[in-house]
Amino acid sequence: MLVQDPSKKNDVDEIFNQARQLGAVEGPLEHPRPSSSTSFTGTGRLLSGETVPSAPQQPDSIIHNIVFWTNGFTVDDGPLRRLDDPENAAFLESIRKSECPKELEPADRRSSVHVNLIKRDEKCPEPEKKRQVAFQGVGRTLGSSSTSAAPEPTTGSGPLNTAPNPSPGLVVDESLPSTSIQLRLADGTRMITRFNLHHTVDDIRSFINSSRPGGATNYQLQIMGFPPKLLTDPTQTIEQAGLANSVVIQKF
Repeated sequence: MLVQDPSKKNDVDEIFNQARQLGAVEGPLEHPRPSSSTSFTGTGRLLSGETVPSAPQQPDSIIHNIVFWTNGFTVDDGPLRRLDDPENAAFLESIRKSECPKELEPADRRSSVHVNLIKRDEKCPEPEKKRQVAFQGVGRTLGSSSTSAAPEPTTGSGPLNTAPNPSPGLVVDESLPSTSIQLRLADGTRMITRFNLHHTVDDIRSFINSSRPGGATNYQLQIMGFPPKLLTDPTQTIEQAGLANSVVIQKF
């Protein structure tokens, strides 16, 4: 675990200091990448003509950057997370102990994990804003068994938003618990939008489909993490699937 700490103040210092005491190393941050070289795999042949299997290929190292901002922290390119959120308590406790948090553990236990802790005396930058796209398609009103066509999209040069406006078939009730989810589409687009906790995986798919009228729908959704978790149950709610403040990736 590598620590980069340009100043000393507030509770973040406690996290950094405890990590140092338990083995974290302080130094300048570089941006290491897992090795792109590959080992030979296949079948070898002895001079006698016998075939022998090659040695198993060692997995690459996995590198994570955890940045502590004045208003929270981020993991790699994930959304901003609060230090005082109880859901992040176990994660931060692992960092204090100079341990790899469970959500960052690799699927292949042979892989080594390197965690870089970085401290910034500034707020986390706002997510990149995307062009506004109106909903188009068929929506289902929550609590109703009927479907109705949504209005055609409108064009204009209005202000940019981080995500398309909620569609008539996907109503966000501000009086009920809600959360932000970052959607990473296969074409590279990133959208951050709000859902109620009772919305489902199918509602997320409908939202994505509405932002890409006529696009392919034979994709899968998965939660970013190690290992990634496929969202295979379309009826599962955001709360049941643990999608609050998460990053959901579109995969073909």
